[in-house]
Amino acid sequence: MNNFTLGIIFATASLSVNTTTAMAQVSAADSVMNHAKGNKLSVGGYGEAAYSRNFYSDNGNRYTTPSLYKKDPSHGRFDIPHAVIYLGYDFGKGWTMGTEIEFEHGGSGSAIEYEADEAIEFEHETEKGGEVELEQFWLQKSFSKAFNIKAGHIVVPFGLTNAHHEPLNFFTVYRPEGENTILPCTWHQTGISFWGRTGDFRYEAQMIAGLDAYHFSRANWIQGGTSSPFEFEVANKYGFLARVDNYTIPGLRIGVSTYAGQAMHNNVPHDSEKGEKKKIKGNVYLGSL
Repeated sequence: MNNFTLGIIFATASLSVNTTTAMAQVSAADSVMNHAKGNKLSVGGYGEAAYSRNFYSDNGNRYTTPSLYKKDPSHGRFDIPHAVIYLGYDFGKGWTMGTEIEFEHGGSGSAIEYEADEAIEFEHETEKGGEVELEQFWLQKSFSKAFNIKAGHIVVPFGLTNAHHEPLNFFTVYRPEGENTILPCTWHQTGISFWGRTGDFRYEAQMIAGLDAYHFSRANWIQGGTSSPFEFEVANKYGFLARVDNYTIPGLRIGVSTYAGQAMHNNVPHDSEKGEKKKIKGNVYLGSL
């Protein structure tokens, strides 16, 4: 398949802060506070606008019976993959807060509500016209450059793209399709993180809510595992992440990350902890270099 893609990146802007450029040696998880520059309040953001022209059929059956659609005309589309607003505040004495609000694509969003008063009914309602996500919302205590504790809604830096997902950190218009197809991207969940930098190394360890195996698929592997149709994040089971990056060679970043957790029994209603079903663990082990 052939396609042509043109993208425009609106550079990071900031209020009461100098404009900054994403650097290869900075993790995206730290990007909110990278705008602070010693100021108490940090406000910034970035956005992307893209145009694609795909020279293949847009019919959903093009793979099932390709001969019927190989002469279909090309099709184009405009998209705003991400428009992001940063808000951060430095309270002093090592206490900082960071938030990142992300607007994606402009599609429609929906939610499922659990109505206990209506015979335990699941209601599917369209609640908003655009897709808006709170990608980061955390409070951090920094004891030193080598040891920080962050708690709240945080980026899970598994793999290359999640750790460095901002548009200045990859060469293509859209995020690399490999990790973007089979992993949650951007992967963000609620939990606690321990991280720091010492010498040429940066490390991070996290405890977060486990994935949900009922949202795994053959086509996208564990990509949907972080999604929740509810107005809360189910946390019957937990996941653990560890990551180490090395920056010894100028301009070269070497990173290793691993994830382990259980993905079964992490849904609603939590009624599979009985009988033989209780023995199904659904362990997930991931590694990336």
